[in-house]
Amino acid sequence: MSLRLVRCPYCARRFNIAGIEPGKRLRCGGCTAVLVVPAAGTPSPKPRFTRSLILQTGGGVAAGLIAAVALWAALRPAPAEHPQAAIPEPLVVRDGKPAVETPADTTPGFIDDPMARATQEIYREFPGSQFIFFTHVKPYLVALERSDRFIGKDLVEDYARRLETLHLAFRHEFGEALRLPPVDAVLKVVVLNSRESFDRSCERRDKKRLAAAIKGLYEYRDRRILTYHDLNAPYEVLLHEGAHQLVHYYTLRETEGRKVPSTYWFQEGLGTYFEGFRRRVDGEITLDPGANSQRLPTLKQILLQQDRRDFIPLTMLVGMTVDEFWDWFERGMMTEPAEVTRKAQLYYAESWAFAHFLRQAGGNHRKVFDAYFRLEIAGTGSKAVFEELVRNDLNLDLPQLEDQFVKYIQGLR
Repeated sequence: MSLRLVRCPYCARRFNIAGIEPGKRLRCGGCTAVLVVPAAGTPSPKPRFTRSLILQTGGGVAAGLIAAVALWAALRPAPAEHPQAAIPEPLVVRDGKPAVETPADTTPGFIDDPMARATQEIYREFPGSQFIFFTHVKPYLVALERSDRFIGKDLVEDYARRLETLHLAFRHEFGEALRLPPVDAVLKVVVLNSRESFDRSCERRDKKRLAAAIKGLYEYRDRRILTYHDLNAPYEVLLHEGAHQLVHYYTLRETEGRKVPSTYWFQEGLGTYFEGFRRRVDGEITLDPGANSQRLPTLKQILLQQDRRDFIPLTMLVGMTVDEFWDWFERGMMTEPAEVTRKAQLYYAESWAFAHFLRQAGGNHRKVFDAYFRLEIAGTGSKAVFEELVRNDLNLDLPQLEDQFVKYIQGLR
């Protein structure tokens, strides 16, 4: 069979399209981009933009709109050198079989595919990098930057399976109780291949490096997790940021995308609550919400202090917003980085313990947490409404609740 080679404009893989009818929409087996097979020897078609398509993509070319003329330029027949290496895998793969996209919109060169657009956005942001994508665990798209240090196909699936475990645990804890609908968006997760790559990305975007203690983050602006693969970047980071991602998804859904304040103890308490996991004897990962042996010793030590001078009173903890915490943290890092880092660890530890307490203490404590969860994602959470829930459902004020909280921590093993 003769060869007719084309190159994907996003991942640079080349494929043989000999015998495929011009105009067919095909999905790249490397990065999942949807492309159009051009007719050989025909001039480049002019791009056609419809009003509905422009609205759908939310901002034109910069938001992922693909012009037919660009696709034709990318799909023109490639030089025939080294043809034996030109077909690494089938162009279109779905459930093990070649597949053809036939969308209702017949505009040449266009298709609304959130997963494909997400992969293309990643390639645009990281030019020169190569990624392995895993799309088989919904609603996640996991992108792992390639490296000679690890077997990428196995590793990216391992990341995806851990996220799947998190998602199932999150749905089990809150989905039915709070009547949260299934996620109907693509949740993006980018795992870079080293700390150096992670630092370069942060410098390129924010003009600064993050503190060494920060090994990953959830980027609210881009609605994605950004981390890196390293023995010193544990899976707890992925699970913690994954909880933030899920909470943010439901917040955007409830508030129709409005920017709303968020409460520090709730956001970080929930993130740390989902850090706990253990490996079973069969090698599978089981998520154990609330299990967090790393943070408990810190709290135990604080409570042994004669005057508990480092303990954060609930009246202070439940009133702090996320923005207030990070403003305090960044200011402190410029003057007393060691002390601020130590104090921040206490905030994280106590937020974890407070979420654990409300989820596991019994009685109406879980009811309080669930009710506050609803208020938080609606953008109406605050110290005042939390105090009201505590009074109504527990018949306590914050100092009385704090006494219960301290005894609970002391009893944990």
